[in-house]
Amino acid sequence: MKGMKILILLISSVVLVTSCEKSDDHYYDYQKTNITYDGTVYDYLIHQPGVYDSLVLMLERLPALKSKLNDPQNEVTFFAVNNRSFELAIANLNSTRMSAGLSPLYIEDFNLNVLDTLAYRYVFDQNIDIHGIRNYKDGQTFASSKYDYTMHTQYRVLTSSGIVGGGEQQIVFSDVNESIYKRYWQSTNTKSVDLQVTNGIFHTLSSQHDFGFGKLNKYFSTN
Repeated sequence: MKGMKILILLISSVVLVTSCEKSDDHYYDYQKTNITYDGTVYDYLIHQPGVYDSLVLMLERLPALKSKLNDPQNEVTFFAVNNRSFELAIANLNSTRMSAGLSPLYIEDFNLNVLDTLAYRYVFDQNIDIHGIRNYKDGQTFASSKYDYTMHTQYRVLTSSGIVGGGEQQIVFSDVNESIYKRYWQSTNTKSVDLQVTNGIFHTLSSQHDFGFGKLNKYFSTN
């Protein structure tokens, strides 16, 4: 009986060590697969056809931001919004406008001052990466470029194959809406993180993200 107990303990120890090794491997694999792109943020956007076309169209209307993202001398972190995110935001906006008897609006129609304000909430004049934020349990706040608007980033790891913390690493990216209370925040997740480009770091947001964190309705639903 005593021998059986020792055997069970040994098996449990092996399982525990194996689980820890799998979890550790996740971080080692992440380090090894961290990729780079030989070009600027803007270079990367225009070489992903069918993914960031709406974003590129927006940048054509905002030449100062386009220049910033295309300058290899800059150091920025950019949270990229894909086509689907723009589609969701514009569809939600135009549904509201239709209910109010107003004609639809699209990227080329938006007021430039408002568009500029919203666009810069995805841009930061410093490096923000997984390794820099994952040791902060409650996340970190950062001031966005140009307008110093407060945004929040928090690290999380998804569960994979039953291993807690063994899956995909993500950044929860939030518009805090100038509030310290999380119930007023609007958040989204990254789809991919830490692409190293020549002028900083590139993260891709989830396709479920609504560009502007729902603010298009605030600014454009009545006029």
